[in-house]
Amino acid sequence: MTTAAGRLADDYARLRAGGGGAVVRGECALVWVEGPDAAAFLQGVLTADVAGLAPGACAYALLLDGKGRIRFDMTCRRDAEDAFTLVADPAAGPGLVGALEHYHVSEDLDVLGPETSALLVLGGLPAPGDGALVDAVLPGRVPGTTLLVVSDPDAAVAALGVPEAGAAALEALRVEAGVPRVGVDTGPHTLVREAGVEDAAVSFTKGCYLGQETVARVAHRGHVNRRLCVLAADAPIPVGAAVRSAGAEVGRVTSASPSPRYGHAALATVRTEVPSGAEVEVDGLPVPARLVTG
Repeated sequence: MTTAAGRLADDYARLRAGGGGAVVRGECALVWVEGPDAAAFLQGVLTADVAGLAPGACAYALLLDGKGRIRFDMTCRRDAEDAFTLVADPAAGPGLVGALEHYHVSEDLDVLGPETSALLVLGGLPAPGDGALVDAVLPGRVPGTTLLVVSDPDAAVAALGVPEAGAAALEALRVEAGVPRVGVDTGPHTLVREAGVEDAAVSFTKGCYLGQETVARVAHRGHVNRRLCVLAADAPIPVGAAVRSAGAEVGRVTSASPSPRYGHAALATVRTEVPSGAEVEVDGLPVPARLVTG
């Protein structure tokens, strides 16, 4: 009988870049912004250069508040000159639509959705081409993965011809890679650089957008007081636990997973004075943890 640990290790090996290939089932929220002013509107509220996308191209983007704090993240796909699809976490769909409607005043466009759709996360293999069973092919946030928006997941899985993997393996890869989940590893006051997504989500060559002043000021100053880090330990790391250095609280665990690479891994927002490679204590963890990135 295959143990849970054995299944995790097998799935993890197949999902990794260059692995044998596997697919994880999930869901996403789809939001459409369409109309003559769609490109200019999204360019003014999202962090990525979406107006510069060619039809069919994608960009990872954030919607910030006026103070530069992260509210929503998404993959933005340009479907046509005047039509975009935003692919987001299913729980974020209604809030994202509400935020877009809030900032949409007189532009000639429609915000449609959210609609929940099936999502397949393909790992270990190159991205497939568009086909009748795949509505959209998007780059995955977890390294080595591709997102496939599909209408018939059973048929799409069969056509891919790769085994299904459990969500636990994908979560292990996400945590090890330090990829945050907005609303889980970020809070209402999290800045872009604190979450470590500046390079992936922000264009510094486009025009103004919501929250740009704070993003630019932090980039110019080059300093934040805390940042998202990956912790590694030889025992399970409790989510929500305080992280301490020399007895003082320096952070808090937000996600955790068994890790084929580290034994156990977690994400925590930790003060910047704690260097990468340092050993820290975590409340409820009987052994030290180590900052492996950050």
